[in-house]
Amino acid sequence: MKLWDLARTANRNLFRAKLRTFLTVMAIFVGAFTLVMTNGVGDGLRDYVEMQVKTFEGERILFVRKKLPAELEEQANSSAPVEYKEATEDGEGNLIDPNSLAVSLDQIDTLKENLPDVRSITPAYRVNAEYIAVEGGKKYQVGIGMLSEGVEQKLEAGKMFDGRDQIILPIHLARAFDEKIENLVGKTATLAYRVGKEREMKTRDLKIAGVATKGMISNLNAFVDTDTARAIYTEQNSDTPNFNYFNNFTVQLERGDKDLLETTKERLDKLGFVGLGIADIEKRTYDAIGILQVGLNVFALVALLAASFGIINTLVIAVMERTKEIGLQKALGMGRFKVFLLFSIESVLIGFWGAMLGIVSAIGIGSAANSFLSATYLESFEGFSLFAFRPLALGAVLLLVCAIAFVAGVMPAIRASRLDPIEALRYE
Repeated sequence: MKLWDLARTANRNLFRAKLRTFLTVMAIFVGAFTLVMTNGVGDGLRDYVEMQVKTFEGERILFVRKKLPAELEEQANSSAPVEYKEATEDGEGNLIDPNSLAVSLDQIDTLKENLPDVRSITPAYRVNAEYIAVEGGKKYQVGIGMLSEGVEQKLEAGKMFDGRDQIILPIHLARAFDEKIENLVGKTATLAYRVGKEREMKTRDLKIAGVATKGMISNLNAFVDTDTARAIYTEQNSDTPNFNYFNNFTVQLERGDKDLLETTKERLDKLGFVGLGIADIEKRTYDAIGILQVGLNVFALVALLAASFGIINTLVIAVMERTKEIGLQKALGMGRFKVFLLFSIESVLIGFWGAMLGIVSAIGIGSAANSFLSATYLESFEGFSLFAFRPLALGAVLLLVCAIAFVAGVMPAIRASRLDPIEALRYE
């Protein structure tokens, strides 16, 4: 008997006890359905976060901040009060405040001497704006960010900066100025901001270089080039005590190979700083989603484990009911391996049909839920689908369920294959 014939026979055998098979398949269905839905939630979150995070690129970039001493890190993570320490000066006369994460511009510039293969170091210049208008049109409130040298923004229209006094608009703001966002590229935007203690209003004309792809950050802020950010920052903060002190900065390396990134991070660590690349930031986010996904999948696996006992019970009863039949088949020449294979295929088919029902139902219900939620509760999360069903993930669920079903059917299949044909024919 060929494998295909065994599969057909095994499938027919399942329908001998329709109710028992149906109930066992439904138990598998519950586990498979839950597993597909939990994976769908995890993949949906991953896709949305990836869409938001990957609007920025920079293989050669490290985002750097000052590292607190170990004792302060421990105190910061506990309820105990943090001891104040007096500020000191380094060999260059720069003030070192152990109670603050702020780093002076002089300290940042000095770092380059200790970091080989560094192209540039850019402080994070903070800029506050009042409004923005395009060629004398309607004024809109806007947040302003800075794109450090080496960081690129994904664009819907236009191109990255090729000089100073340029700006990239967020797509929702660009559409407010002109639905055809490509028409804005090259036009002049007027950015208004306040300076000094008197809060005097000043304006600066900026060329619109491009329109950003929608993302979590790029949807909130317009971005200016480093030179423009530095100029506005100086106007706004030159008379403040915290002028030229920064909580973070970026390091642009000469090349973006992994070894150089890791070596530079180690050097920064020895110098008292923490450096993270865009890949590190993405990994932390994906790890958090992965932990959530594993936690949800545990519940589905518990359901599948419980269902596997149903498969064992179904096949054990089937072996008892078909003992004479098995004895006759063995007497007619069916070998132990084929008997084992017959019952193993039956167990796999139970898993297969349960998994298929679970996958189809999950896709149907998940797709309906996506449509409903996108139009109601998740309307503000543009592009977010709560459930994302990937073919590879669905295939993995199908294989996993079939594998669990096979393992569950091994014991009854072995029992059936070991039956003595003479004793089996006498069985009552």
